[in-house]
Amino acid sequence: MVAMRETPEDFVQPFRPSALSSPQNPDLHTLYQAVLQSLRRRLSLFVWQGFFEPLAAKSLVDNVLTLAAPSTFHRDWVQDHYLPELLETAGSIAGRRIQVVVVHDPDCGTSAVRSEQHTPLQQTRELQTPAAYREPEIQPTPVFDAPIVPLRAPESRVVEDDSSSRPMFESRALNPNYNFDTFVPGPSNQMGFAACNAVAEQPGAQYSPLFLFGSVGLGKTHLLHAIGLAALQKQPNIRILYMSAEQWVNAYIQAIRERRFDSFRKKFRSGCDILLIDDIQFLAGKDASQDEFFHTFNSLHQAHKQIVVTSDKYPHEIEGLEERLQTRLSWGLIADIRPPEIETRIAILHKKAEAKNIHISDDVAHYLAAQVTSSVRELEGALLRLSAFSSVTKSEISLSHAKEYLSPVFRRTQGQLTPEKICENVAAYYDLRSADLKGKSRQRQIALARQVAMSLCRSMLSLSLPEIGRLFGGRDHTTVLSSIRKIEEAREVDIGIQSVLSRLEKSLLDGNR
Repeated sequence: MVAMRETPEDFVQPFRPSALSSPQNPDLHTLYQAVLQSLRRRLSLFVWQGFFEPLAAKSLVDNVLTLAAPSTFHRDWVQDHYLPELLETAGSIAGRRIQVVVVHDPDCGTSAVRSEQHTPLQQTRELQTPAAYREPEIQPTPVFDAPIVPLRAPESRVVEDDSSSRPMFESRALNPNYNFDTFVPGPSNQMGFAACNAVAEQPGAQYSPLFLFGSVGLGKTHLLHAIGLAALQKQPNIRILYMSAEQWVNAYIQAIRERRFDSFRKKFRSGCDILLIDDIQFLAGKDASQDEFFHTFNSLHQAHKQIVVTSDKYPHEIEGLEERLQTRLSWGLIADIRPPEIETRIAILHKKAEAKNIHISDDVAHYLAAQVTSSVRELEGALLRLSAFSSVTKSEISLSHAKEYLSPVFRRTQGQLTPEKICENVAAYYDLRSADLKGKSRQRQIALARQVAMSLCRSMLSLSLPEIGRLFGGRDHTTVLSSIRKIEEAREVDIGIQSVLSRLEKSLLDGNR
């Protein structure tokens, strides 16, 4: 996401053509290439190569950026999954509100601005599809006076004729595909799933705030949308605001710039019943925005309103986040979303395939689930990429085809480093058993080895504190944090610890190649 600083002199400047612009449409070329560069840093290899490289920019008229997709398959997938990021990125780069429309155009490569790289999936433009869909225009409005949310998938859109009569939150802002029915629960996410259901059933009654954390692509955003959709179905008049932390910062900056603090505070403190904030870690280091969010949090909490936030880290692990805000985010329930087990991944694949009308056999599902272990988003991307390949070649999705087409991508996941390998290597170095590190012994040598193993799990695998605690005998996250800090501090001054960690890291990396 594009970051914005909070000082008035650093506001994002309006987008202007550059020397690289196309003579036919300078704004179009420059804006589209900037959007692509920003998105490429955040998207997985599956998504980027399979679904964004084939896109092309057709026009930029009246702040409406029209993108062309070579098939309805590509068009629908981008609209359903990444339209919010396109809107957000284009608007941030342009310095004004940009509406993004994705249409189907089999000949999108002939007269449109394309990505500089190409993939075999571009051949999918040969697929025949119905007439192109075009979203209605949305007139630009101040960020804090309009819902700062992604658009709902096009088939469920609702258009209001009188913009002045729109409620602060419109149900069409939530993606109808991200509901509780389409979410596949399992042991890795059962606690978060149950908590989100309880929040949607009785907002503000319990679990406020609800803090969901986990790695990228595990379903945190899906659960946020599901809460909003379920709450609206139960109480149609409930006021909900869904936004990313970056959008919160942008709205606050605009309130500063236009001196409209009253409008901003009224919207967020007294104008909503459920506040859903995605990627709260984006507030790190932004003191003014944190201060405003702190007071907004207090106001909503005292009024028994529901607050749900997501992050890729545990509250006290977010560097640059004020301690008072870390503490408040820990007041309610904290639920971690872990990578799904292989059985859950297989169930997710079948669920996704059924929703997309893709036929996939059990052996293919097992192969994909065995190769992609850490991200549901990449798992879905592999399925859709395989489906696109099948459509182009007009062949069934067989196990041999899956291995042949996806093995170059999966090869990078072979020899994956695991917590078990770390424990085995550390235990062997200290002449201990791996089970000793997970036991309750406090002998000096065992305790030191355990702390080293915890530190390596943190630095080399980016595991969360609760995950590390479970791996080492169900220890509390505060114990884990204390152990990791001791090793980090010792590494700064103790040559012996420096040498041990360097040897272990090299051994683990060499053995993982």
